[in-house]
Amino acid sequence: MCTKNLIAIVVTMASLILATTSVALSQTVIINEIAWAGTEASSSDEWIELYNPSEEPVDLSGWTLTFGKWVIRFDTVGEATLETRRTTIAAHGFFLLERTDDETILDIPADLIYKGSLPNSGATLYLLNQDGEEVDTANAFQEEWIAGNASQDEPIYASMERVDPTKADSLSNWQTNDGITHCGCDAAGNWINGTPGTKNAAALDTEANPGS
Repeated sequence: MCTKNLIAIVVTMASLILATTSVALSQTVIINEIAWAGTEASSSDEWIELYNPSEEPVDLSGWTLTFGKWVIRFDTVGEATLETRRTTIAAHGFFLLERTDDETILDIPADLIYKGSLPNSGATLYLLNQDGEEVDTANAFQEEWIAGNASQDEPIYASMERVDPTKADSLSNWQTNDGITHCGCDAAGNWINGTPGTKNAAALDTEANPGS
């Protein structure tokens, strides 16, 4: 086999490995739901949910979630991290981050408690692995929030939900919670217009009506 052909084969194999790694990385852990407006009990009671759509557990040690000036570390208290209770997400599992304390969602325990406000005007979230590589983003395509509601819209204080957890952050891959599919109560006992710890209303709708 000539040297040129051998080099071409090696380059092709390296490209395939890199492409496979990139696809696997993008499907490892995603930012799945964002309650940027808070809850009916308090607009300060914000929460964020991650989801692992892969077939293997993922250890978030060394990973960070950032927005604006805030840096949330999954295994170290400090900066925006007030308390961390676990670092591993099971296969097809969820990871709940609650702001300030564990009363944001009264009946679902937080996996991490953080500080830092998500502005109602919009923000972009970045999920980075232990090497500082970007694993996922949320709301990276416009200044205002793609979806979700505050108090002036119906359903009130509705979360911003990812439609398809296997697809990248995009304008079309986020929807507002429908106000019908709930999970969890806020600090005052009201239903949360969101689905922390379970499949998003948007994802359920897509599964029930494929291609619509």
